[in-house]
Amino acid sequence: MYRVMVIEDEPPLIRDIQYEIERISSFFKVTMTAINGAEALKKLETETPDVIFTDIRMPVMDGLQLIKEVRKRDADIPFVILSGYRDFGYAQEALKFHAYDYLLKPVSPDDLQEVLHKLRSKLDGTKEEKVRSALASALHGEMLENEVDELFLKGRTAVLLVAHCGGMFAEASGTTPSMALPTNSEIEIRLANMLGPGNKIHAFNGSAPTEKIAIFVCDDEGAQVTEDSAELALALQNSLSAQSRTTINVAIGEPIARLRDIGASLFSLRKLLRQRSEFGVSKMIREHSTSQEEPSYPVAILSDARIDSLRTMIQLQQKSLFKAEMSSLFETWQSSRLHAVDFAALLKRTIHALGDAHWPQSSEIDSVIDEAMKSRSSYDAVRDELWPWLEGALFENESPRNSPESVVDLLDDHLRANCHSNIDIKRLALSVGLTAPYLSKLFKLYRGMPLIEYVSYLKIEKAKQLIRSDPNLLAKEIGDLLGFADPFYFSRLFKKFEGCSPSDYRKRLEVRNK
Repeated sequence: MYRVMVIEDEPPLIRDIQYEIERISSFFKVTMTAINGAEALKKLETETPDVIFTDIRMPVMDGLQLIKEVRKRDADIPFVILSGYRDFGYAQEALKFHAYDYLLKPVSPDDLQEVLHKLRSKLDGTKEEKVRSALASALHGEMLENEVDELFLKGRTAVLLVAHCGGMFAEASGTTPSMALPTNSEIEIRLANMLGPGNKIHAFNGSAPTEKIAIFVCDDEGAQVTEDSAELALALQNSLSAQSRTTINVAIGEPIARLRDIGASLFSLRKLLRQRSEFGVSKMIREHSTSQEEPSYPVAILSDARIDSLRTMIQLQQKSLFKAEMSSLFETWQSSRLHAVDFAALLKRTIHALGDAHWPQSSEIDSVIDEAMKSRSSYDAVRDELWPWLEGALFENESPRNSPESVVDLLDDHLRANCHSNIDIKRLALSVGLTAPYLSKLFKLYRGMPLIEYVSYLKIEKAKQLIRSDPNLLAKEIGDLLGFADPFYFSRLFKKFEGCSPSDYRKRLEVRNK
């Protein structure tokens, strides 16, 4: 319900306008009236309506002066001008002060209906912006004024849903994989069909690309809130899973009655996701039910005898047996339904126990495992992601291990031969038993630029070669041939390395060849 103030120096007209407004739309109610601008200003000191309808010509203070005075205090409140034909010039001047609209007297019901329809759309949009802004502030733990709490949650309940997509829970400060997730608007549209009258869902991005947050605001109470939030959590899980093709864990918060409690609820739910998410399994976790969950005991799953067996296989260079034993170990962990944090701890403990002397950069082992777990959501996928790295580090190749410079030379040939493809830097590094950051440092040392930049350089060199060989090729066609999905990005990258756009480079060649 939007509150309306009507200002008119003829009381019968006030009554007529009030009647028509409330007859035409149930979303508007006249709560304040005044017979001139001065009286209106005084009343506005104690109450603020959502919209003001005002006459232009009035004694003491006219409508134009009123708008100027109100604009000094509140730049957003919409004004609708009521004017006769002879006051049209005044109405035009009022529009300069951002009056929302004007109506000619006598007011036509059809014209009033059109204005009220537009006003409702505007006010609904403004209200939604305020709600989202307040909710976003609450999620960030910012202090909210009491009246903001009262405005949005008085007599209503909010439930927080936090979804994590993929493997191990990703912290905001760490690197996280990109993931194809629905937008916030898409989530709101998909879940809106499940909402009862007056209920609302607001979706937000989380602190990491793999996190989505939904806030369910409703009029329900008790068991109904619990039931509705569970259904929405399941719908959110299905929506995210269908698009991302990965495991989705959703934590469901306790009902809260104040916006300022949302930040604490978010902190609690993130903690639950870190501690209670099972790796490789989609599940829903309720805030009040986690105390009954059985904790996992990862230490019991990794025996000293098993570690000794793996070490012996490394010493004897029994690669096939080692791979089979590691696969068996992963199967044991999977059947134990480990929490993600426990699986990560077990995996790190196992790799370190095999002997830190084997690793090219022992300080980066944990980050390699973290990256594998963030980007993969099943035990088999993590095992397959780590195997090339383990194989390269633990088992000798048929030829002696290459020097760092020869590794760069070898990969350089590979990059030049495959510069038309999208290069997976992490997989490239694992293929030679190195981490991506360490390999990038080697390219910086031996090629003068980090690996990602060097790949871009090779692509642009290939683009120049294509332009020279076929001047009729379009920039978009060249970009497609080199794996660039965005032609504008390709042009920007070309200009970065060459100092000009692909088309300008072609023109230079034409001038030079004349």
